[in-house]
Amino acid sequence: MDLCQRTKEIWAAYLANCNTGTFDGLTSFAPDCSIIGTGKHELYRDLEQFSRAMQADLADRGSIRFHFRDFWCTEQVVDAQCSLVYGGLCILGESEDSSVRVNMDSRFTILYKKVDGKWKILHLHQSIPNPEQMEGEYYPRTLTQQIERSQETIEYLTRLAQRDSLTGLINFSTLQSFYTDLDKHGAWIFVVDMDDFKAINDTHGHLAGNHMLKRLSELLVSTVRSHDLVCRMGGDEFVLVCCGLGSEQNAQDLMRRLLARTAEVSGEEPAWTGISIGGTPIHSDDCLESAFKRADRALYQAKAQGKNRGSIL
Repeated sequence: MDLCQRTKEIWAAYLANCNTGTFDGLTSFAPDCSIIGTGKHELYRDLEQFSRAMQADLADRGSIRFHFRDFWCTEQVVDAQCSLVYGGLCILGESEDSSVRVNMDSRFTILYKKVDGKWKILHLHQSIPNPEQMEGEYYPRTLTQQIERSQETIEYLTRLAQRDSLTGLINFSTLQSFYTDLDKHGAWIFVVDMDDFKAINDTHGHLAGNHMLKRLSELLVSTVRSHDLVCRMGGDEFVLVCCGLGSEQNAQDLMRRLLARTAEVSGEEPAWTGISIGGTPIHSDDCLESAFKRADRALYQAKAQGKNRGSIL
């Protein structure tokens, strides 16, 4: 059976019956059909419930006459017993005195199922697209917007979970997830700590301290390579993981560049107190925690030697 033609005939019968105030097309529906209409609360769970609603609706329509302006549909075969027909129709209507006009462009989905060898409507869903829906857009614009907002919310929450809220750098948990897949050959880890950071907060206030932390994070990102990882460990402590850095000489050169950049900042920021750096090569069997502990010991070695310097273990 051509279910697209059958669908068009059902809609035509519906309009014709609306014009006469009766509806005898219910034989096309299965007794246990479900129907979702265009109204806010239009949900019918069986044929009897839908039939009662239809009779009440027809009684309210008065002299309005309906006709098709446009109709299209496509069939998607599910299996030998089920088939899906979806499409759209535009219905025009006008009362005898022209005081009421109807121009309804809607979409529908109908699921047909063979019942005792005859095709019956098991489910019908009709909806009216949002006026802003684009041509060829399947979902109503409002649903598309909801999906987009949900995706934006998920992305925002993911960023919050992965990054430090003050500096925007990745947090230590995210660094751990990246570390698993790192090529550790020639990789180094550095721990960077602001010298006397408590004195900044005590003397200049916590807002000044936050500003120094953001300034240091920007300095670190701009000094290392684009593929190096820069993480805020917490407080005034930062972690750098530099893959493929290679020799100890290269590590020393990087620490010298960092210290030189921070010396430049000290002339611009009265509250600046300098940084200390501890570094260590990452061994092939190192977990992040073991490599970090060595770099942290090197950091405290630099602090013990007078601060504002780097040390390697």
